[in-house]
Amino acid sequence: MTTRAHTRPTRRRRPRLAAAATATALALAGLTALAAPAAHAAPAAATAYVANAGDNTVSAVDTATDTVTATIAVGSGPQGVAAAPDGAHVYVPDIGPNTVSVIDTATNSVTATVPVGASPTAAAVSPDSSRVYVADLGAAAVSVIDAATATVAATVPVAAGPDAVAVTPDGSKVYVAASSGSVSVIDTATDTVTATLPAGSFPIAVAVAPDGVHAYVADLSGSTLSVIDTATDTVTATLPTAHPSYAVAIGADDRTAYLADGSAGSVSVLDTVTGTQGADIPVGANPQALALTPDGSRLYVTDLGSGSVSAVDTATAAVTATTAVGPSPLGVAISSPPAPPAPVPAVTSVSPASGPAAGGTPVTVSGTGLSGGTAVTFGGSPATGVSCTDDACAAVAPAGAAGSVDVQVTTPGGTSAATPADRYAYIPADRHADLSVALTADPAPALLGARIVYTVTLTDHGPDTADTATVTVPLPAVMHATSGDCATSATAVTCSASGLHSGASVTRRFTVPVGPLTLGLPYSLTASRTASGPADPVPGNDRATRTCTVVTSLIITCH
Repeated sequence: MTTRAHTRPTRRRRPRLAAAATATALALAGLTALAAPAAHAAPAAATAYVANAGDNTVSAVDTATDTVTATIAVGSGPQGVAAAPDGAHVYVPDIGPNTVSVIDTATNSVTATVPVGASPTAAAVSPDSSRVYVADLGAAAVSVIDAATATVAATVPVAAGPDAVAVTPDGSKVYVAASSGSVSVIDTATDTVTATLPAGSFPIAVAVAPDGVHAYVADLSGSTLSVIDTATDTVTATLPTAHPSYAVAIGADDRTAYLADGSAGSVSVLDTVTGTQGADIPVGANPQALALTPDGSRLYVTDLGSGSVSAVDTATAAVTATTAVGPSPLGVAISSPPAPPAPVPAVTSVSPASGPAAGGTPVTVSGTGLSGGTAVTFGGSPATGVSCTDDACAAVAPAGAAGSVDVQVTTPGGTSAATPADRYAYIPADRHADLSVALTADPAPALLGARIVYTVTLTDHGPDTADTATVTVPLPAVMHATSGDCATSATAVTCSASGLHSGASVTRRFTVPVGPLTLGLPYSLTASRTASGPADPVPGNDRATRTCTVVTSLIITCH
C-alpha cells in the first residue's frame, strides 16, 4: 500500500467514500480479515486498543509491558477506537459495513455490532459511559448509541463530512470536526446542534482539554490548531502547527498539545498558551492517531506506514517502545480497568451517644468503609463539620427532637444501614445531670516495675440520669498509661460511662509506670469531664488533680 502526504489509505482522508467501495478496495488489496480472536485474559492494567484497518482487527497492547495480549476480529475497515471511562467496553467504527463493534474489555471479544450511519470514522463516549457518539462521515450526521441497549437512540444532523468527535468532561457538549470546514456543537441534553464554528479548510481532528475549558481542532490543509472557548463556543485563537496534523491530544495542563504529523513521521508538541513549538518527536512512518495514558506520562501513537504503535515518554519526549500490531493501524484509545466498587459503609458506634436537642455536640462516628464520606445524618438531618477516614467520621450533631435517631454515613459506596449500634439520643433541654469528678493516686513502689495507680470516680448528683459521660486525662509527653477500663493513647487517657443514675458513682482505673526516664519528674495529672448528656448545671466540680513526686522507684509520694 502506498501513501501520500495528507492522505490516509482506506480511511477518512477519502471523504464520503462509499462503504461498499471501501470494502471492495480492501478485498482487492488482500486486506480482508486474516486472524481469528486469540486466546487472552482480562487486562490487569491500562490497555491500548489499536484499530488495524489492514486486517480488520483490533490489537490490545498492555501498556505495562508494551506487548500485544489479544487480537480481536471486528468489521471491515476499522477506523478508530473509543474507550468507555468505566473501563468496561471499547467501541470501534467499521467503515465497511457501517457498524460499530462493541468490545468487552474483560474478555476482549466483540459482544455487539451496532448499525450506524454511512462510513463511520470516529467515536467518543460520554463521561458516565452511557452514550457513544459516532461520526458518520458519509451521512453528515452523528449517531448516538445507547450503551446499555447497544442501539442507536438518536441521529443528529451535522455539517458535511464529520470526521472526528469529542465529548466535554461534564458530558454536556459534543464537538464534531467536519472536513467540509467547520465544527458542530451538539447539546447532549437535546441532541441538537447549538452552534457551528469555522475551523479552517479541512479540520479532521478534535480534542477537549481534561478541564473542559477549551476544545482544540486540527486543520490538516492549513496546518493550524483552532482554540475554542467551550463556555462561549467561540474560536479564541488560531495557532500555526509545525506540520499538517492528523490527530491532536491535550495534556492535563490544558496547554500542551500533541499533534500526529503523518507526512513528517513525527509527533510535534505545541504550547497552546504561547503558541511556541516544542519538541518534534520522531516515531514510525505516517503517524495517524494519539492517546494519552490516564496519568499523562505516556503517549501512544499509531504508525500507519510501519504497522506499529509507538510509546512516547512525555517527560523526556522520547520513544520508549515500539510494538508491532496489525497492518495499517489507524485508531488508538487507552482503556483502564474498572475501579473496584467502593465498600458500603457501616457504623459500629457513636460517641458520645447522646447530646442536647439544640445540637452542637461534637461526635465521633466509628465504623468501616467510611473513607470519602460525603454526609453524616442524624435521623435524616445533615451534620456539619464532617471529616472522614476509613474507620471514623468526625461530625457536629444538628438540632433534633427529643428521642433516639439513627446516625448514618453516606460515601460513594452507598449509605450505611440503620442498626442499634448507630443510635444517638437527643436529650430534652429541661433535663440536667450534675457530674462530679474525683481522682486518687496510689503509689506502688518497687525496685523493678514501680507504678502509680490512678482511680477516677464519677458521681451523678442528679437530678436526672447521666446518659453519657466522658472524662479525659491528658498525659505529659514522657508518660504512657495502660488500662482495662479506659481508652489510652500516646497523649491521653479517656474514660467513659453511661446510664449513671442520680446518686450513683462509677470508678475507672489506669496505671502509669515509673521508669528511669521519669525519675525526679512531678507526676501531675488532671481528670476533666469533657462531655456528658444531659447538660451539667454545675461545672465547678468537673475537674480533679493529683500530683505525685518520684524520688526513686522506691520513694513515691502523692497528694
